[in-house]
Amino acid sequence: MEVMLTQLMELAPELASTLRDDVRQGRLPAERKKGVAGRPYVVKTEDLVGLNRAEYRELASLAENLPAPTRVRRHRSSLSAPLALTPRPEMMEWASMLESQHLMLKDLVGVLTQEMRGRYDRIERQELKMQELSYKLGQAHQEIARLERMIAERNLRSRIEEA
Repeated sequence: MEVMLTQLMELAPELASTLRDDVRQGRLPAERKKGVAGRPYVVKTEDLVGLNRAEYRELASLAENLPAPTRVRRHRSSLSAPLALTPRPEMMEWASMLESQHLMLKDLVGVLTQEMRGRYDRIERQELKMQELSYKLGQAHQEIARLERMIAERNLRSRIEEA
């Protein structure tokens, strides 16, 4: 009989850590149950008895007496599958409208993206131009300072010669 590891741990909490360790180390074969939240491990009671531990044999006998787990079925739609999957005309109109709106939005996003790229390119060109102008302005200030020094030297020389 197959029993979930969590059920065994609920039956004997004092054995929970040893059960987990035995599963992790491969001494107790266990499979992960698919389709269940958390994918819990499933252990066969025969494997528990086969480990030759008295605690595990007692646990296996307790697990044999457990009631079978009941599954709660979810309510399904009252529509049959073929009827639910057939498209209705108003749904088709709505779908085509949504598709056309999607295409319009996609085009709009494309245009806005191109416009933003153009703006960024213009801003980068302006930044480069500003850097060039700033460099030229700095050179012009240096040239003005050099010319002012030359004029001051000439004025000083002419005064010295006059004196």
